[in-house]
Amino acid sequence: MSILHNPYKGDFNHTPEMDKKGRFRDRFFYTGDIYVLPYDEKEKKKTYLPCVLYGVGILVALFAQGLVNQSSSRTIWVVLPYFFQYLPALFYLIGVVEYTGSTCRMTRPQYDKGIGRMRFCAISVIVLAVISTVCEIIYLVLRKGQYDLSGEIVYLLLHIPTIFLALWFSRYYNRHFSGITVESGK
Repeated sequence: MSILHNPYKGDFNHTPEMDKKGRFRDRFFYTGDIYVLPYDEKEKKKTYLPCVLYGVGILVALFAQGLVNQSSSRTIWVVLPYFFQYLPALFYLIGVVEYTGSTCRMTRPQYDKGIGRMRFCAISVIVLAVISTVCEIIYLVLRKGQYDLSGEIVYLLLHIPTIFLALWFSRYYNRHFSGITVESGK
């Protein structure tokens, strides 16, 4: 039994063929599901810029949070959720790059690495921003009066643009990518 899980194991098949030197080689081909965008290549190119802007906007909002020098920034359980928000934000941008390299008819790996990654990373940013907000509120309650209230409130309010941008992308996703059809390759 394999230790690693391969979700695409049944999506590829192969046939032996002979090359010019008389050696047998396996020729692999895709037999899995095809994800078809509800528009053509010209319309697909129009979706690149908004996707990039959402990702960059999320990163800028996270960076703005980091510029606030509040007293809770010296507490590990408040800082870690903030730092972990950068991971899905960066993976989101990697998903945009993968999406730009794909066609309107995508294989399952292309869909998962592009559009699927952007979707799940936006959800992850929302979840981590909410966790970070909850940690900040808990800090404010536990350390009552031992901090500069203005810095803490500014930091707390700067979570709103991050959540808003990720939710705005989810709305954009519903309008532009929810019409994707799946053609079974089997």
